Formats: sequence, structure tokens, C-alpha cells
Amino acid sequence: MRASLLLLLFCYVCNQSFPQGAADDDANRVIKSPDDLGLRIFRAIQNNRYEQAKNASALTLTKTDMKNIGHDLIKIIERKIEGGTYQDPADGHAVIGGIRSTFLNEEEIKKQFAKFEQEEKILKKSFFDIQVSAKKIGFNWGQTKYLKTDSSRVKSDKHVPLPMGDIYIHFTADNREFRIKLPNCANPPKIGWLMDSDPLSLEIIKTK
Repeated sequence: MRASLLLLLFCYVCNQSFPQGAADDDANRVIKSPDDLGLRIFRAIQNNRYEQAKNASALTLTKTDMKNIGHDLIKIIERKIEGGTYQDPADGHAVIGGIRSTFLNEEEIKKQFAKFEQEEKILKKSFFDIQVSAKKIGFNWGQTKYLKTDSSRVKSDKHVPLPMGDIYIHFTADNREFRIKLPNCANPPKIGWLMDSDPLSLEIIKTK
């Protein structure tokens, strides 16, 4: 997994030890749920509109967005510390330190944004690869039907206020069921749900 800015905090936290305790006119609309995210990406793929998918990804975040996310996360964690969520408050302060060194560090932000161009190439290729795969499998996107978005793998961590996880879009085509994997989706404060820039993939669930 490539470390996009949206996932820097997650990567940091995984190395810590804690005690057990829509359409184009939707482009600027905050995505409020995993279901909304799944439906928007499905529509983008169904209509072969890459920019619509990109606009629902971490690739649209600006440096200002990243700093705002960092400040918002710190405020949330400070409230958790005050509320006694952390058995040892030092653990909460360690998470805050990780946020400051990633989301609020100018050099780290520049370093990660420099990777975005390459990351977009990979995401874009995976988007159009799905179009090619559909033709090889033998179905037309215009005849597909959206079923549901499975967000059961999204988890809300007790210590870090950033729900994250893989999301799966289920749909039918030609009497078969398929799903599209959106890796590493997240819901940063005030930004709404976004998918990461990791590659999308198409899988067959049920055959005729």
C-alpha cells in the first residue's frame, strides 16, 4: 500500500502500542456515508467518467485540507484525553505527535504531494482497466444494476477518530453479480468520505 497523505496517520498508528481498553453535479458535495461514496464511484465507472471518480478520492485534497484535517483530529483526540478514553494520556499525546509530524509538517506534506502525480497515473489506469475487463468478461456497463455498498470492513478505532477500511460496490450484469473494491477509504473530519488512490479492482461474485 502506498502511503497517501490521507493514510499517513493510519500508518503511524499501526506502529504504536496501545493498551487494550452521484452525477457530475455532485463533484463538490460532501460524501456523507460509505453508501454515497460507493454509489458515486459506481456511477462514475458506469458512465466512464474518470474525473468524477477522482473527485471522490484523496487526490483532490489540498495542502490546506491536510492541515485542517490535522488540526481537527488533534482537537478530537484532546477531547478524548480529557474524557478519559486513553488509559494512559501519554498514548493520546503520542498520537497527536504523529499527526503534527505528518499532517502539519511542511516538509512531509511536500514530500507526499510529490507522489500524487504517480499515484494518479496508477488510479487512472485501474479505472480504465475495469472498463476493459468488463468487455473481456462480456457485459455492457449500460446494462448494469447497482445493488449495494458493503462497508463492513470499515472500522472506527478507539484511539484515532478516523474511520477507515476497504469498501465493496456490488452490482449485477448479465445475470451475474460483481463487486468493485475501493481500497483504504476514510472519513476525515469535515471532508467527508473519500477513497484512497490505490488501484480499483473488479471481481466476479456469482456466475450464471
